[in-house]
Amino acid sequence: MRTNLTINIGVDEYERDFILELNYTGKHILIAGCTGSGKSVLLHKIITTLISNNSPERLKLILIDPKRVELTLYKEVPHTLTPTITDPKKAVLALKWTTKEMSRRYDIFEHANCRYIDDYKGDERMPHIVVIIDEFSDLIQTYPKEIESLVIKIAQMGYAVGIHIILSTSRPSTKVCTKKILDEITAHIVMQTSSPHDSKLIIGTEDAYKLHGAGDMIFRDGMKYSIRAQVDNVLEAEIKEIISPLQKLYKIDGYFDLLPDEFEDESDDDLYQKVKEDVTKLGKVSTSYLQRKFGIGYSRAAGLIDMLETRGVVGPANGSEPRKIIKK
Repeated sequence: MRTNLTINIGVDEYERDFILELNYTGKHILIAGCTGSGKSVLLHKIITTLISNNSPERLKLILIDPKRVELTLYKEVPHTLTPTITDPKKAVLALKWTTKEMSRRYDIFEHANCRYIDDYKGDERMPHIVVIIDEFSDLIQTYPKEIESLVIKIAQMGYAVGIHIILSTSRPSTKVCTKKILDEITAHIVMQTSSPHDSKLIIGTEDAYKLHGAGDMIFRDGMKYSIRAQVDNVLEAEIKEIISPLQKLYKIDGYFDLLPDEFEDESDDDLYQKVKEDVTKLGKVSTSYLQRKFGIGYSRAAGLIDMLETRGVVGPANGSEPRKIIKK
């Protein structure tokens, strides 16, 4: 069974279902609109649909919310690789980890002679990863060059290896939605904007300035076509109703902490010492091996391997080959 990245966002102007498929249409998405336009509702619709349609083994989320407002609701959802990230510095590290994971997957695919994640038949469980950033403007203004570079790299190369990025902003200026970002992320959802200029920047016309707010939106993929639609409303009570059964059904197997300097205490993960002793005797280690050996999930296994590498126990990734032990 493949990961289901189909999102039924709402209805179009002809009362037909408006469906977005991250695997095919869009791949990555930029969402823009002024405060009150419905961006938050759209993000909740996207997240709740994805986690409802996929198990944590098939889909992982990295949620970044500098304003600490919307995405903290999902802090204990088993699909999340980390708790919701609110610190800009940690957000940079999360995006760096994502590009590193992207490169690792490309190495594995090269050895497996496949081009896309759906064609991968290897032993390792490889979930799709969706990075969602709310109020992207706060982040890029803090670390402009670094954030732009990382986002562009993910947008250019992530799709083939199952990594997608969704950006949302209420301030779509040229410093936030740079030309390079707009060129690489061609699927744009624009809601009511505070000025005609903001609308023209994102979709090339002033039409979004005339929208009614509250989920009224225009979708454009490049300059090929545009669709006007209305986002389905999602209430906080409904979100909690979706999250609660998932928390009971799936246990969080341990967060993957993306800050290397927080790995100083080996008690961060009570399995670390056992894993270290086991792989030292074995002489090699891989994520899939740890998953099978210790009965843990992908995110915890990946976190343990990152801890081993950070502390100099194992070497760097080498395609699909197991990592070698460099310190006994």
